[in-house]
Amino acid sequence: MPTHLPNAILRRALTTLTTLTALTALTALTTLTGCGLLGPSTYDTDETAIEADSGEKFTLSVPSNSSLGEHWYVAEPKPAARVLRAAGEDRENPGGDAIGAGGGRQLFHFKAVGRGSTTIRLIHCPVGSCIDKGEDSATASPPPSPSPGSTVVPRVDPPTYHSYHVTVK
Repeated sequence: MPTHLPNAILRRALTTLTTLTALTALTALTTLTGCGLLGPSTYDTDETAIEADSGEKFTLSVPSNSSLGEHWYVAEPKPAARVLRAAGEDRENPGGDAIGAGGGRQLFHFKAVGRGSTTIRLIHCPVGSCIDKGEDSATASPPPSPSPGSTVVPRVDPPTYHSYHVTVK
């Protein structure tokens, strides 16, 4: 730059250039993160339409308070194996597991393996509202409905389902 320009103009030009460089870097970072290039994308319960490239990993993050016996499971029907593969599950419990310690997150990890579309259905089970089908299957189902004329009162907090539609390109 010519040195005969006033210092104020030079400072403004340098500030503008620095701002543009920072915005360009932020845009690139956002793009890379959104594409899963900097690690798996994470989707909350309000993000139900997921697009992924074959080979991409992603995570479903749902609120879960394990200290209150709350749990989520992948429900039947399972996602199409030709499109998605389950890649594990874990929990984040910032408050610890003490009763009433506060919420946490349950994380379901998946890997896109082939082109196509499928649905992931999760069942949310408040304490005692589901029948666990065993550690190996990692699934559960709502308890059977009471028979007609039964005096059994249905649960106040029944299990609920949450679905994600996944398209692999």
